[in-house]
Amino acid sequence: VDAQVIIMDEPTSALGNDETRFLFEIVRNLRARGLSIIFITHRLEEVFEIADRIVVLRDGERVGTLSTADATIDKIIRLMLGRDVGELFQKEKVEIGEPVLRVEGLTRRGSVEDVSFELRKGEILGFAGLVGAGRTETMRMIFGADHKDAGQIWLDGQPVVIDSPEKAVELGIGLVPEDRANQGLVLELTVLFNMILPSLKRYSGNGYFKRQPARRAASDFVDKLRVRTPSLQQSVKNLSGGNQQKVVLAKWLMLNPRVLIMDEPTRGIDVGAKAEIHALMSELAKQGIGIIMISSEMPEILAMSDRIIVMHEGRISATLDQK
Repeated sequence: VDAQVIIMDEPTSALGNDETRFLFEIVRNLRARGLSIIFITHRLEEVFEIADRIVVLRDGERVGTLSTADATIDKIIRLMLGRDVGELFQKEKVEIGEPVLRVEGLTRRGSVEDVSFELRKGEILGFAGLVGAGRTETMRMIFGADHKDAGQIWLDGQPVVIDSPEKAVELGIGLVPEDRANQGLVLELTVLFNMILPSLKRYSGNGYFKRQPARRAASDFVDKLRVRTPSLQQSVKNLSGGNQQKVVLAKWLMLNPRVLIMDEPTRGIDVGAKAEIHALMSELAKQGIGIIMISSEMPEILAMSDRIIVMHEGRISATLDQK
């Protein structure tokens, strides 16, 4: 349509490094032809690679405009958070307990081969690797969302058969998926409905929905997680990415899980919301919940993990202890 201005809203959120480089070449070619581009991103390294000027927003207001040449990551984060960079990763030391989850020989032909590991109570176990390394596929098998061809799973030392997400939920396993919009939420429905969906049986009986207990429980988690929403009746599609992610977390926390799998927990949310999610993860670990965190952001993996498992082409290639 011969556009003179192109707005790109999080165009790299689902791209790998090679695809992102290719996109940036397209952006540079467009700029050389005289087009103006607004590039929205939460990945600060992209700002320095592609932008001439940087506008920083916080809570719906512009809080700063910087020339890229004069900007630093610390300056940008301070503007975004309203506080210092040191508060971004809030990882507390937690006493690691006994194994809560053990996986042996987990295999799905064509994607995952012979994956074995254990997760301990209070531990944040990071999974690192390139896109397509098999991390998400492994977690979907543990959660019963995908069929496995081989392997065994133990919870608290007891062998279990998880052949559906419903069974995983019954056993106390929650999954915060990589794609919250399509897999973690029912976007058209309310904050209340999304929060109570996995625990609906708890608030139903004799053909009735126990609205008041459900509202009280959901309201408590809105307060605990600081979900910014006008009301529990707000459609979840109208919330920001960070607040949508908190709703996904809330629905699992209402079930008091033993194991919480978090696949790219801070993808597509701003720096302030990331800090809140990180602080929440640390608090959950302190309560003894075992957390598996998949992340493609190396600073996040290094800062938040007690141990790191590296996957490559469907296999575990290394297990690293934090020193």
